[in-house]
Formats: sequence, structure tokens, C-alpha cells
Amino acid sequence: MRIVRVVRDVLLIPIGIVLFLSGIFVVIPFFGIMVAGSEVTARGTAVAQQCRFDGPITESDAPKRGNIVGFGYICQARVTWRDGTTEMWEVSGSQLKPGDVGEEVAVVRRAIKIGGSGSIDTRPEVYRADYEPNRWLGVPVMLAVMLFGLVVGGPACSRLYQTFSRKEPAVT
Repeated sequence: MRIVRVVRDVLLIPIGIVLFLSGIFVVIPFFGIMVAGSEVTARGTAVAQQCRFDGPITESDAPKRGNIVGFGYICQARVTWRDGTTEMWEVSGSQLKPGDVGEEVAVVRRAIKIGGSGSIDTRPEVYRADYEPNRWLGVPVMLAVMLFGLVVGGPACSRLYQTFSRKEPAVT
């Protein structure tokens, strides 16, 4: 019976780790926790040219290069702003998906603060016009998912440590 418990615990640890990390790499981008409260600087329409699925950390080709954290679709899109200008943009965070290729989608450009809360430097990013970031819902969901990962993986880790740190053999 002890072997079954060891196997169970060995399987629960990666599940706990995956749950914990999904709070960072899935929940934060999904709810737009880091984008909430950002200023909309322009409106327009985007037509996705091609999309790829990437993550967990991806180098961005957006105007101010950086890394994108999270899993999701990244699409190259032709964006036409209301003032008539047209630009090619890399739209990340699954704001555009393969089903949007060739279709016009209403978008906004947001000024995302870089660094801490006192930062004045911003970088532009494109989001669907109907996407509204929600910090008040995203933070509790992120914490719940990460806590659930700790609840699943933590006790399993502790049980395995106790099992293998004893002087007696693990299998009797």
C-alpha cells in the first residue's frame, strides 16, 4: 500500500506545480491584471494575417521589444486607426485568434505602464475593443489557483520527504 501512496504523491507534485504556475502564465494574461487601468490612446480595426500559439515566455516583435509572459495566440495584424494610418502590429495575449484571420476586428491601443506604479514610461499594445481587463476578479482567481496548487503539491511533497528521510526502507 505504501508504493501506491508514493506513486500518488509523485504524481501530485507536478500537478501542484502546474496549477501554481498557471496562476502566473494563464490567469494573469487572461484577466489582464497588469493592463487594468491603462489609458486607451487610439481606436481602429485589425485584420489578422497569421497567428501562432506560444508561451510561457516569448520575445515580442511589438514596437517596444520585450518579453510576453503567458500562453496564448500571437498574431501579425494590419491595423487601421481612425485617423487613417495603417500599421503592422504583433497582437499578443490571444486578443486575436486564428479564427480572426482575414476578418476585421475592432481594437484599441492601450498605453501600458512599464515598471512599478511610479513609472512614467509606457509601451503601446493592441487589444480587442470589447476586452476589458479586470484586476478585481483576476487577482482573487490567480491567488485561488496558486493556493490550490500549493494545497495539492505541498502535502505530497511533505509526505514524500517523510517517507524517504526515514532510516527504514520505503517498501516493506
